[in-house]
Amino acid sequence: MSAFDASPSDSRYKIRHSQVPIGEDTRLILEIVPEAVFFLDHDSRIQLLNPAAQQLVGQTRDVIGLGFHDLFKCLTPGESEFAQCPFLRMMNTGELAVLPSHFWDREDGTQLELSLSFWPRTHQGVSIGGVVVARDLTDAMEIQRDVQRAARLAEDAPNPIVEFDAAGAMLYANTGMLNLMTQCDALEAGIEVMFPATLSTILSECLTTDSSSPQIEHVVADRIIAWSFFPLRELELVRAYGLDVTSDVALRRAKEAAEESARAKGIFLATMSHELRTPMNGVLGCTQLLKDTSLTDQQRQLIETMHRSAEALLTLVNDILDFSKIEAGKMTLEVADVNLRALIVDVTTLVEGLAAQKGLMVSVTIDPDVPGEFRGDPIRLRQILFNLVGNAIKFTKHGGVTITVSLKQERSERSDSIVLQWSVRDTGIGITSEQQAHLFQAYAQADASTTRKFGGTGLGLMICHQLVQLMGGAITIESSAGQGSTFSYTTNLLPAIHRGPTASSLGVESHSIGDQVGPLRVLIADDNEINQVVACKFLQKLGCQVEVARTGREAVEATTRTLYDVVLMDCEMPEMDGYEAAREVRHREEGTPSHLPIMALTGHASEENAQKCYQAGMDKVMTKPLTLPALRTGLQELLRQSNS
Repeated sequence: MSAFDASPSDSRYKIRHSQVPIGEDTRLILEIVPEAVFFLDHDSRIQLLNPAAQQLVGQTRDVIGLGFHDLFKCLTPGESEFAQCPFLRMMNTGELAVLPSHFWDREDGTQLELSLSFWPRTHQGVSIGGVVVARDLTDAMEIQRDVQRAARLAEDAPNPIVEFDAAGAMLYANTGMLNLMTQCDALEAGIEVMFPATLSTILSECLTTDSSSPQIEHVVADRIIAWSFFPLRELELVRAYGLDVTSDVALRRAKEAAEESARAKGIFLATMSHELRTPMNGVLGCTQLLKDTSLTDQQRQLIETMHRSAEALLTLVNDILDFSKIEAGKMTLEVADVNLRALIVDVTTLVEGLAAQKGLMVSVTIDPDVPGEFRGDPIRLRQILFNLVGNAIKFTKHGGVTITVSLKQERSERSDSIVLQWSVRDTGIGITSEQQAHLFQAYAQADASTTRKFGGTGLGLMICHQLVQLMGGAITIESSAGQGSTFSYTTNLLPAIHRGPTASSLGVESHSIGDQVGPLRVLIADDNEINQVVACKFLQKLGCQVEVARTGREAVEATTRTLYDVVLMDCEMPEMDGYEAAREVRHREEGTPSHLPIMALTGHASEENAQKCYQAGMDKVMTKPLTLPALRTGLQELLRQSNS
């Protein structure tokens, strides 16, 4: 039943003061109009309301007889009574009164925004009240406010926003764009200077492809603006968003410069490594050869001093290269079989000369439950122990150095790792707690006089610290001034893979089976005459027959004429370097069963260079300076590899 079909006894639709007949057409209109319509009597009491009005106030709420002002609170505080009430204003003037926006809290707590129009009602020329038409503006106004907020977002944005039509004409620029032009002194020059010269092409491509453009950087005055263009296809517009990336570009360029500097530094260090190792190969090789000749005691003493000095220089070079690897994050570990006792014997053998000169005793204690073999990086394990023992001897005048190795934790079912606890204890000068705080930093020494008195780069302990961390362990120190020092560290290693016994697993150096590896026919490819002499003498001591090639091309040609057992290939040679020569040898071997063993001789001590040698077809890599034991071992391993 509609409001206009109500019976006269229904209180909701009881018309007070006058009975104004409502025609059927009027009833129908009131039924279907979306606006809420209220009929008020002379005292502004509600006499009648249409369905939309009933929906507005609440379907179950009876408002017939209520004062309109009591229901809607449409008074304006602080004004005169005449001005306060739109209904009274309408009744007094007989003219339409409008309240464009009125916020009303409905009984259920919902706040609505209404537009109220007060129309006068007359009957036979006499005023009998009014009709109020209420429009619910809540949704429309919220949409309008959303639109306004969206518009303000663009206008209040600190970054520039510009819109162009299809012809390239600028239709809109926000305040951020105007501010940027002011900062760039571009107001007089026009907006064109703020965009790339290819702006028209960019706009056309955006609209044609209906896709945004990649970010385009454009320099204006001292600023760099990155522009992004987005098509608004339905409007045939293109919107451009700008971002001041001046500081970002500066940071990017600084980063690129730093990376380029790091690359240049790496190239420099690699070059210096090669250039230093080449003459050192001659010095160490010649002194080693001289030691095997008939010498007076004074001559032998001088030769040994020269040899130790060259080895000290080699240690410094290695420390600097290792530091550069650590700094670049390129330090990696290898996994190979390690014999613990043989490793410690190697270290103690290397330091026994220096210890004997100072009258120091180097002792070793290995707990019985420590496995004799495991897998890890033998070179780095030896380096850590050698650095710590060498330091201990360097800073100790009386007493000795003790190396201790124990098993820190048993291997569990969940982990295959073996954790070894290493310690190096000395009776030396000790280190104060203040000095210990900076001991593992780069270039750190106990005090300024340490380098002058004892030598060293200050990199050794830092390198040890990094290597121990790479092995999953930690290094600590216990010391006090004048009371000696104990360096302790742990290493996570893998259990050994048990194979048949080898010379190294028995703790016997490979050259103990005999000094010679010949008779072998060996080709030496090296352009440096000193390196040729050293390698030839070493090989002759090993019982080999030696020939020499001075370039890579000569080496390749020699292999086509003569059947060699091994080629020692220098990597850096004129005309054709060792890499290309090795590739040429392998190319000539294609389709044949032959494989000539090639050992690389290089002054580059990096894993990248080793991989480059292997990729060129070389079978083994030896780093200069060359020593007789290392050459012997390398040849034996290479021949075993070739015969397997």
